[in-house]
Amino acid sequence: MKRRRWFLFLCLLGLGAALGWWGLPWCVSLPSGLLQPLRPSTRFLDRAGQPLRQLLTPEGQRRGEPVQTLVEIPRTLVLATLAAEDRRFWQHGGVDLLAVGRALRDNLATRRVVSGASTVHQQLVKVASGQLTGRTLAVKVREALQARQLAMRWTREQVLVEYLNRLHYGNQLIGCAAAASGYLDKPLADLTLAESALLAAVPQSPARLNPHRHLAAARVRQRFILDAMLRLGWIQADEHLAACAEVPRLRRYTGGFAAPHAVEMLRASSEPSVPLASTVRTTLDAALQRQVETIIAARLATLKERNVSHAAAVVIDNATGEVRALAGSRDFFASDEGQINGAWVPHSPGSALKPFTYQLAFERGFSPASLLTDLPVEFPTPTGIYRPENYAHRNYGPMTCRDALGNSLNVSTVRLLAQLGGAEVLVPRLQQLGLTTLTEPPEYYGLGLTLGNAPVRLLELANAYACLARLGSWLPWRMVMTGAPSRAQRVLEEGACYLIADVLSDPQARQLTFGLHSPLRLPFRAAVKTGTSQSYRDNWTLGYTPDHTVAVWAGNFDNTPMQEVSGVTGAAPIWRDILLHLHEHQRPRWYEPPPGLQRARIDPRTGRRLTPQSPPVRLSREELFLPGPLPSAARVQDYDARGRALLPADFAEWVRSGDNWLGDLVTCGQSSPAPVVWSISHPVPGTVVQLDADVPGGGRRLFLQTSPRLPGLRWRCPTLPVQQDGDQAFVWLTPGEHQFTAESPQGQVQRTHVLVRPEE
Repeated sequence: MKRRRWFLFLCLLGLGAALGWWGLPWCVSLPSGLLQPLRPSTRFLDRAGQPLRQLLTPEGQRRGEPVQTLVEIPRTLVLATLAAEDRRFWQHGGVDLLAVGRALRDNLATRRVVSGASTVHQQLVKVASGQLTGRTLAVKVREALQARQLAMRWTREQVLVEYLNRLHYGNQLIGCAAAASGYLDKPLADLTLAESALLAAVPQSPARLNPHRHLAAARVRQRFILDAMLRLGWIQADEHLAACAEVPRLRRYTGGFAAPHAVEMLRASSEPSVPLASTVRTTLDAALQRQVETIIAARLATLKERNVSHAAAVVIDNATGEVRALAGSRDFFASDEGQINGAWVPHSPGSALKPFTYQLAFERGFSPASLLTDLPVEFPTPTGIYRPENYAHRNYGPMTCRDALGNSLNVSTVRLLAQLGGAEVLVPRLQQLGLTTLTEPPEYYGLGLTLGNAPVRLLELANAYACLARLGSWLPWRMVMTGAPSRAQRVLEEGACYLIADVLSDPQARQLTFGLHSPLRLPFRAAVKTGTSQSYRDNWTLGYTPDHTVAVWAGNFDNTPMQEVSGVTGAAPIWRDILLHLHEHQRPRWYEPPPGLQRARIDPRTGRRLTPQSPPVRLSREELFLPGPLPSAARVQDYDARGRALLPADFAEWVRSGDNWLGDLVTCGQSSPAPVVWSISHPVPGTVVQLDADVPGGGRRLFLQTSPRLPGLRWRCPTLPVQQDGDQAFVWLTPGEHQFTAESPQGQVQRTHVLVRPEE
């Protein structure tokens, strides 16, 4: 009877133990963090895979790319970790009862905690739950049950992989991949036995065993692990001897802090609800990025006494729209607002917007030989009279478009924009080219827009110049290599863009303002334009070859003026150095002339074409023209007996003034007036018209206008009949694409086109 009771007692005890071992663990749930996939810290790489920067997780950790299988982890690291943390890992069931008994014996014998019994399963539960402090007996019991459940649900290989992915190695490094990179600057697969033992030593006390600070202590722990591996028969004696003799070659984390402004831009542009990918391959070239930053620092050092604190630069690959380098300031860590991104913060571009006015003019029939009037002028505005002035506070009289753009003349350019239709035609063009800061209606900017009275971003303006460099094909800029590049979209006329490139690369065209040997002149052809805002607060230089576009801004982020530093003395030397560096190992090239390009010799004083029948002249130049009628031929009555060009009476006062840089080459007389410079003001080329039944007449009536209005002008359209309402020409629109031609009595021709969409 007594034996039967003992038997029943033992059976019940065994049954209770079995229920406790196999059933009780299911009464608790595993930590939620353990069931969620690990997200590594985002790494930013350059286009070739070189590291730029690795971000920290929201918890302030640097977590490597999680390994997926045990095969990806070196066997030496697995064995070293188990020798250090859980030698009976392959035998126990998540909780090592033998180790628990041994720990109780040792702790009771010494009356203090001298050993623990946590298994890898228990440590994984602890790390995943995040409860590393306040560890009561109840917490430890719960962890033991969770560890036991984990052992029943997961394979041991899964447990090891997850454990090594989540293990804390100190110095903000989480996971074995991050530890291998952070301490040894190498991938996991390249770890030696000694390095594996060193990494396995750290988690016991990441601060006390930090290899960068306490290498001697870490090596003692490393030797302890190697000795244990030898005793367990996991390594051979010769392996043990070699590993103990190996001197660790520690390297600081080299994830770096390169291209900080570009990386911060990418971080800020990501959706808050959508985390960044674990690896972001950028379009940047790390070597070029370093060179650009070096050039900026060196050039700014020479301008320090003239109150130039910062500069920003952008390099765009024209073929793809990819940003190859972006520096936002002199130094990201500079105390004087170095973290501000000068490539993205809007600034006034000054004359850097002028090429887009001239490109628009060339599309509308102007040529580099078209004559502009650079004389004082006033324009009434809602806020008063607007009087543009040239940079040198003088006027230049008769100027061709080539000379006016090359020398960056304000008065000529404002007059030209007024003829084209004002800001109403320039604002949509600049918006079409990606300048997102132009958010006000055109009348807000007025004619001063062409002189840069609206702040723009360096990166966006650089991309607009890249469109000129592609001869009118627009691509969005990009800094991340995801998917195929966008397809180029034709938005500007190729021939007009070619003329802009020719003018901006002509040293003779800018001689009056910049001289022949300024920093803008390179040993190869490059189109370039400078810009300086009022009171020398900002200066710019933007330019391109067929391969690269380089844009530079210089100034101060607190908006204080520089000491008479213009674009050619501030930003231009930086621009020059960058473009020279780009072509050190890449042969410079230039554009092939577009089909139908014409060449003719002109007199730049009158804009007239010189022919064999023209009288001998004292000043001439070869000029380029797009297909179409050439300028009127020069005549004998255009000159006096001494060969001086006879200018209209409007120039009389200028001819007598000190501003007359042509001297005895011009005079005023009774010659016929210079040809009127005109353009089509409505409709703008590329206008899209949506027919609408709710609009009177269905919106079908389209007026045809020029600026200024010309008597005797003839309009033609091959698809629609042109009608007259008094002296006003108009057409009744039908769906489709329609081309319009306007011809002056002198034979000058200009063209425009519209696309008409049917009623919806």
